Amino acid sequence: MRMLSLLALATLPLAACATTDRMAAVEDGYERGALGVAAIDRGDYAAAEEIMEGRAGNIAANDPARLINLGTVYMKTGRPGMALSAWRLAAASNDHFMVATRDGRWVNTKDLAEQALARHESAVRSATR
Repeated sequence: MRMLSLLALATLPLAACATTDRMAAVEDGYERGALGVAAIDRGDYAAAEEIMEGRAGNIAANDPARLINLGTVYMKTGRPGMALSAWRLAAASNDHFMVATRDGRWVNTKDLAEQALARHESAVRSATR
């Protein structure tokens, strides 16, 4: 099973990155920058989305780390339906792996995607009624 490092933001986990208090967050186990981690960490969601969409050819479209991060970007930029779709695809992936969160926990990507869905799905449904 693959093991990668992960950064967790206060509202939603980001997949496959490592960080220290003095360094910007970076991907671990992927080409640096491929998952838009540093851009998400600094709140530059447009850059993060451009990076992840542009790199889809280098990273499998159904890579759960990519989908989790893309869902984060979609949610942060006011596209909750797209965020939920990305997290559903991440949860449904056949290629799950363990990632380390900023707080030192090891979590399966399937669990991260399901946690994101649990956190946001009912709120999105309520808002669209």
